Amino acid sequence: MKRLRVCLMFTLALLLVTGSVASAGGDANHGVFPPAARVYGLTLGEWSASWWQALLSIPAAENPAMGAPWTDCFLQHIGNVGLGIAFFAESGTFACEMPSGTILLQPVVGTECSTLEEPPYYGGTPQELRACARSSIPTNVQVTIDGVALRDPSRYLVTSPLYFFTVPEDNVLGVPPGSGWSISYGAFFMLAPLSPGQHTMHLHGEWPDFVYDWNYDITVTP
Repeated sequence: MKRLRVCLMFTLALLLVTGSVASAGGDANHGVFPPAARVYGLTLGEWSASWWQALLSIPAAENPAMGAPWTDCFLQHIGNVGLGIAFFAESGTFACEMPSGTILLQPVVGTECSTLEEPPYYGGTPQELRACARSSIPTNVQVTIDGVALRDPSRYLVTSPLYFFTVPEDNVLGVPPGSGWSISYGAFFMLAPLSPGQHTMHLHGEWPDFVYDWNYDITVTP
């Protein structure tokens, strides 16, 4: 159950798309930052490491990825960035809220390998961890926001840098509590702030033995 298939500092030197994503008609990817953009100085891969650190720190019994009740669209806020929710279940619909002005880092599909896990998810060196994380590549990645599809979502597949993490006694990896090192690989995107009101998001991704397909009903509060 550790493999997450999911089916993501404000000196923006890039143009921040504000208001409704639906209003960003001139944006090639519907209000989504380019994969090479830096937000608060961090790359998309570095943000993906922050996301995994946050997810792995939440006990399994309380973790939304495991189905625990959760009403926010994010695990936590870092600056103005909300670290979005993803699930270990294959499909479903998730209703959530987030305040206006939130930049949403949303995972789609991905996996990680660490120094705490057993093979095949174990790596003893950065090189082994990177090779392990990238040993299975998701296909048919699809993202739709308010009915508009993200173009070429495979460009948003990123490898994280090596990151340090800590898991509690009851954790989603199913390992003894402790700290270790990890590298992840997967599809993440950074969504510019949505306008107050109702929005929808559809995420889809496929692995050889797993299809991830989720719908999000998002309420943005003023």
